[in-house]
Amino acid sequence: MEIAMSSDELLGLALEHRWVAFAALIIGAVVRVLKSDSPLPITVPAKWRGWLAIGLGIVAGVLEAIAGGTPWARALAEGLAAAVLAIAGHELGIESLRGGKELFARKRDDEVPDIPKGSA
Repeated sequence: MEIAMSSDELLGLALEHRWVAFAALIIGAVVRVLKSDSPLPITVPAKWRGWLAIGLGIVAGVLEAIAGGTPWARALAEGLAAAVLAIAGHELGIESLRGGKELFARKRDDEVPDIPKGSA
């Protein structure tokens, strides 16, 4: 089962001002590209990824308050909600439904290829 969202759907979230869902997807994407199997030279250890998501959610809330004129308390609450949604989405979508297999993950050189049972 492949879980993916098209760029049109992502743009639709932004145009409809559905900031919490939009921010959650962006937060999830940023955390994803900062994992060790990413081509980027920056890696965030697993123990800090939840905190990174919360920090990015707060940044999203601050940006919403500044750019959109949303009251600070509501903007920060929505930013934290976006972070929690990103974390929960990862736990449900990746850890539970996909057995920990990341979307768009590159195979490492030291990784053993998947061999179906009974084919050897």
